[in-house]
Amino acid sequence: MNKLTLRKIHRWLGFIAGIQLLAWTVSGLYFTIIPIEEIRGGHLLTKEAEPLLLADANLISASSLVERYSELTDVSLSDVRLVSVLGIPVYLMGESRFDAQSGAKLGPISEAQARAVVAARSDTKVRDVEYVERVETDSEYRGGELPAWRLTLEGDENAALYVGTQTGRIRAVRTDAWRWFDLLWSLHIMDYEAREDFNHLLIQVMAVLGLVTVISGLVLFFLTLRIRR
Repeated sequence: MNKLTLRKIHRWLGFIAGIQLLAWTVSGLYFTIIPIEEIRGGHLLTKEAEPLLLADANLISASSLVERYSELTDVSLSDVRLVSVLGIPVYLMGESRFDAQSGAKLGPISEAQARAVVAARSDTKVRDVEYVERVETDSEYRGGELPAWRLTLEGDENAALYVGTQTGRIRAVRTDAWRWFDLLWSLHIMDYEAREDFNHLLIQVMAVLGLVTVISGLVLFFLTLRIRR
C-alpha cells in the first residue's frame, strides 16, 4: 500500500471515527466537570429521611396477615418489607400494602400523600403533579417503580421527583443536569434507547475503527518523518 492510498484511507477513517471520538470526548468532559451529587439531585432533598421507629410500634406479625388475607398465600415471608410512610409502619407484601399496626389493607399512595412525602424531604414547592403508569424504554424514569407520582418542583432545574405508589418513597430525582448526563451517556456508550449496554457490536466496531485511525495516523507520521530526513 503506497503512502497516497494510506493517506486517503486515514482521512476517511478519521472523518467517520472523529464524530464518535468527539462524542466520547465531550461526554467524558461533562462527566468529569459536573459533580455526581448534583446530577443525582441529592441537593434538593434538604431534609433527612424519616427513620423507622419500632420501639413502641406494637407491630402485628406478617405471618398473621398471611393467615388473614387469602391473596397472600403465595407470598414468601422472606420477601416482606417493612417501611415507614409518613410516620406509619407499613408492610409491603407482594403487590399489597398493609398497616403494620392494625393489619388494615392500604390503598396506593394518593396524590396528597405523595405531596406530603416530597414536602417531608424538600423545602422546594411542588409546581405540577402527574400520575405515571407506564414509561418508554428511553424514559428518564425507566426501570423505576410503577405506578408512580411525578412531582415537578419549582425552580430553574426543572426537577422531577418520582414517588412510588406502593413504597411511598422517592424512587428517583431527575434534573436538567441529569437529563444532559443521560443524553451524553447514551452517546458515550452508543446505546440510544435502553442506555445500559456498552458491550454491543456498534461500539466495538467504532472502537476498532478509532484504533485503526490512530495506527494509520502514526504510520503516516513516521513515513513523513523518514522522507523529510
